[in-house]
Amino acid sequence: MQNTHADQIAEIYAEVTQGDEYARQFLAAWHHYCHAIDDIVDGDIPFSAETLLKLLVQANQVYSLPFYLRNALILQPVVASVTSTYADSVAWEKDSEPWKRNIADVIRQCGNEMVLTIAWIVGGYDHQRRISLKLRELAFHSQHKD
Repeated sequence: MQNTHADQIAEIYAEVTQGDEYARQFLAAWHHYCHAIDDIVDGDIPFSAETLLKLLVQANQVYSLPFYLRNALILQPVVASVTSTYADSVAWEKDSEPWKRNIADVIRQCGNEMVLTIAWIVGGYDHQRRISLKLRELAFHSQHKD
């Protein structure tokens, strides 16, 4: 039986966090939070006051987790950078210029920079490098079915 995409994500997240339960909790919450944002931006979930408020509560929960609080000085600029890069991808994903659409397709995976930062915090640069290419390949195949 072949592993599902969710199984593969769970495996790589377990590898990233190396048994650090606080890191795992934050990474899982970050994952769900980013997908919730994307679902609203893409229109998969209709925008309403209620969905916005629910997303704000979710943000409060994510940024109140022990791993984030313990590492906020490192993680806060990553959050800002990921958010800005994601905004760039949204701005260019339907552009008339093919090169802008291609860039948007690549940079929309920017949330993975948080995953790699967590790997660095938990296990250092060598651990981050062990994760990086596997994560990028998994992310690519999860978004491109052809």
